Order: sequence, then C-alpha cells, then structure tokens
Amino acid sequence: MPKPSFDYIIVGAGSAGCVLANRLSEDLNCRVLLLEAGGEDNAATIRTPALFSQLQDSPYDWSDRTLPQAHMQGRRIYIPQGKALGGSSSINYMIYIRGNPADYDHWANLGNTGWSYDEVLPYFIKAETNEAFADCYHGTTGPLVVSSHSQLSPVTQRYLAAAQQAGIAYNPDFNGEQQGGCGPLQRTIADGSRCSAASAYLHPARLRPNLTVISHAQATKLLFDSHHVIGVQYLRFGIVEQAYASAEVVLSAGAFRSPQLLMLSGLGSAIELEKLGIQVKVDLPEVGKNLQDHIHARVRCELTQPLTFAALPSHDKDAAARTYESTNTGPLASNFLEAGAFVKSRPDVAYPDLQLFLFGNLTPEYPEAGQANRHGMALTAYVNRPHSTGQVTLSSADPLDRPRIDPCYFSDPDDLRCLVAGVRWNLKILYGHAFDDIRGVELSPGINIRDDAGLEDFVRRTASTTWHPTTTCRMGIDATAVVDPALRVNGVTGLRVADASIMPSIVSGNTNAPTIMIAEKAADLIRKG
Repeated sequence: MPKPSFDYIIVGAGSAGCVLANRLSEDLNCRVLLLEAGGEDNAATIRTPALFSQLQDSPYDWSDRTLPQAHMQGRRIYIPQGKALGGSSSINYMIYIRGNPADYDHWANLGNTGWSYDEVLPYFIKAETNEAFADCYHGTTGPLVVSSHSQLSPVTQRYLAAAQQAGIAYNPDFNGEQQGGCGPLQRTIADGSRCSAASAYLHPARLRPNLTVISHAQATKLLFDSHHVIGVQYLRFGIVEQAYASAEVVLSAGAFRSPQLLMLSGLGSAIELEKLGIQVKVDLPEVGKNLQDHIHARVRCELTQPLTFAALPSHDKDAAARTYESTNTGPLASNFLEAGAFVKSRPDVAYPDLQLFLFGNLTPEYPEAGQANRHGMALTAYVNRPHSTGQVTLSSADPLDRPRIDPCYFSDPDDLRCLVAGVRWNLKILYGHAFDDIRGVELSPGINIRDDAGLEDFVRRTASTTWHPTTTCRMGIDATAVVDPALRVNGVTGLRVADASIMPSIVSGNTNAPTIMIAEKAADLIRKG
C-alpha cells in the first residue's frame, strides 16, 4: 500500500468542507488535503452580493436539473449547486437562518445522541461573529460574519407593516428565542462583500503549511484496503491521480455528489449497483434515498413607484457599480432580501411549517421564465418540512456522468396544500393597507385565481426549488442509516460524511448555516476519533 501523504482527505470545498479544512488543520501536526471539483472563488460576481443571480448556470454552478416531475406538469426543475471554493455558499442568496430548535430535538429523539438543539447551539455560536446580536444565542468571535441590513428599504418597511396587519407578530431575530413571526433577515455579508465559507474559513487557513488545496479535482472513486478507506482517486485536467490518508476520508460534496461518490465506490443498493456493473463493497440501500428539498412559489406584483434597483436606468446602475468598486457600499452591497416571516399553514401545526420572504426586486415567475425589467417585488413562500421524499441515483458507472436527481416534489399531497396556504399568506400580506400607495398589477398568480384548484394549478406550473437538498446520506442508529451519529459510514472504516446529506430530516429554514454547524461538530467528532 502506498505511504499516505495526508492524515485527512476532505472531498468537496463547499460550506462543510471549508469548515473542516480550517478546523482540522489547526493542529499543525495534522496533514490535510482538500479536493474541489470547481475552481477558485475570486470572481467579482461571487464577491458582490447583488450579483448572485449571475452565478446561476455559470462556471461556478453544477447547473443540475431534476428528472421530469410527475406532479409539476413534467417540468425539469433547475437546482443550483455551487462548483467552486465555498460551494453553494459562494453562489447562494446569503440568507442566514438556522432552522427551528424543534428540528434538532427531533433528530435527537430519533436516537441521534448529541444532536439536540441545546447540543448543537454551541456550534452555531462558535461559527459566527454576529454584528447585531450578542446574547446566549449568538457568537461574536467566529469566522462567519452575520450582519443585518443597515437600513430597510421603503418596500421592506411596508412589507413588515403589512405582515403585522395580516396578524403575524414582529420578531427581531429568527435565530433567537423563537422562530415564528415576521422580521428582518440577517445575511452572510461582511463589509459589503459576500462572506462565504471559503472567505470565512478556507482562505485564512490556506496560509498554513499543513493544508493542501487542490481545485479542479473531481473525485471519482474511494480507495479501499478491504473495508477500510485509504484514499481517493480523482480526475484533474484529464489526468487520473490518487491521494492517500492515514486517518480518514471525509465526504463533504453535498446532497447529490456525496451519495454519488459512495455509489460509484460500491457503497449503495446492491441491486442498483450490480445493474450498472459496479462491484458492491457494502449493501447500503438508503444511500441517495430520502432526498428532501424546500419547494417554493412566488406571488409577484408590479410597483407604481420606482423603488427597486433591478429596474433602474443603466446610468443609475453604472453609478452604483462605481460606488461599490470604490467603497463597497450602495445597492450592490445588498442581497435585496431584507425581511421575511415564519408562519403556520394551519393552526394545529406544532411550529411554523412555512417560510416567507420578500424579494426586493421583481424576480421571474420561475427560473426559466426570464427577468422582468420593471419595478416590482416577489413574495415567496416555501414548505419548511416537506413530506415528499425523492432520490439520487447513478446514471451509469461513469463518474463524469451527472447523477439522476428526482426530488418527487408534491408526491405527498400535503406539501401542495401547505404551499397553497403559503401563497394565501403572501396574498394577504400583499393586500395589506401598507402597500396601498405602491401596489400595481398583480402578476402572479393573477387576480382571477383565488380558488384552491386554480392556486394548485398555479403552484404546479410555477413552483421551484429553494436550493436546499438534504438527507441523502441519512444519519441514524438503525441498521439502514447511512451514517451513525458520529457521521461514520456504516459497514466501512476510515470514512465519514459531513454535509447537508446527513440530516435525518430537513430543517425548517435555509440550510447553509446548519451545514456549517454540522461541519463544526464533525471536526470535534473527528478529533475525538
């Protein structure tokens, strides 16, 4: 067996991988290799918060599509995933939400010792420097900068007033004592620039001599000595290379590509792998299964006043660009997502099952529809805890083939009911008196669509993903779980998974902050052995 060059190999430099690379390399006697399929994250479009939409279907995005969705009129849904240092934290909308405390208590109740809210809260606190809050829920010395919008726009001010008129109580901090209510959103923006996991964790750590980062390196197979993982084979610029680890390999390639690499390496459903001619190492039928994602729909409305940036004349945008380049301030320093709400789809729900948020520009009805160059806003709702589950499977035994992604959106009809309730919440907010002076034409769903059947049809033809795939390498204590509560892959040694794929169930909110938490906790678990 070749002599290992590293103690740890991390596959994937996304939100989790960047955290792990930093934390594991803190021990200067520990040699760490980080492999990333994409390239560097030094583009202006990544750094500039307002330009996030330009990153979709770009070289920094895997540009994945789902299989045709049976309950969404056969549509293939575009589902962005980052392909650069920082992963999806380098292309996302920069919203900082942790999820509901009850989500993590549910994980613990399933037998995942160490994953209750009280036990994971210290890792959220450890990760962040919060510029607005300093209390028992927030950190002030962590790598990840979490900031608030310095001044809420006139549209956002009206939104918060209208939400309260709709009966939603004001909540200044969705990540504090309670999640429910309406209020301002925090974001991962530092001094006017995107604060990704790469900028927060990886770039400072790259100064260490014991950390090696190799970009443009797509992992193709795990290397074994019997049932012990000893390394990773990867492809870089057409050349097959191998790297070896004396301690562990950690997969942090995300909810699509972590299970893909497991299956390519013989860890998965024996029946499915044998059909593709892949030698089975361990029969793990749930690898790639249990896929959950947040599905959303948008209420869209024109505004009668020029209050949004996207529809301003080009000379105003050019002036804003010059301001940003010289001072890192102005409209381009914003992600235009200033406020939102957590509400229930019906009174008997235990805790909020809908997240609402305001886009301060008029977004397309769905990603393929194209931009609308006019002043407007979009009120988005998504299902926090969908009942529908899908799967990620292999297209073939070729590691360069894309995985087959089938979220099976709305396969459980309760998700459709829930999202229609979210649309109704947003319509109630839209027609609050606070918007009377600027409300223009309702573009979506349209004033003639108010009955359940019409809204269900609207949701099926326009709903899209909120980029939060999870749960495809489920953590649990049962025999069919992919990883145990220490994130070790069942049936082998020397291998863990640490990313959003290990969630036993999806969290009630954006998934970037929870993924960073998972990696912070994983680093401690790995150091303990």
